[in-house]
Amino acid sequence: MKKKNEEKIIFFCNGKKCGKYNKEPKDYLKKKIAEFGLEDKVCISKMDCQGMCKKAPVVYIEPKDIWKKEVTEKKAKKIFEKYLL
Repeated sequence: MKKKNEEKIIFFCNGKKCGKYNKEPKDYLKKKIAEFGLEDKVCISKMDCQGMCKKAPVVYIEPKDIWKKEVTEKKAKKIFEKYLL
């Protein structure tokens, strides 16, 4: 059984199309992680192109094994509230 305070990793696809659209949601999550002092529990990382360009930008949340597509700043807010707090 995993602990609630285990490290979480948010992977942002860094492919050509995703990389073009992921700045706002990534910046939002970085700001919130710092604001809530979660730097030691949550990390943001890049991943190689996942081939889901029509759903850009794509985000993968580990260890929850959750994929999110078309992540905007609004969706990033929901991700933060649901999976990172």
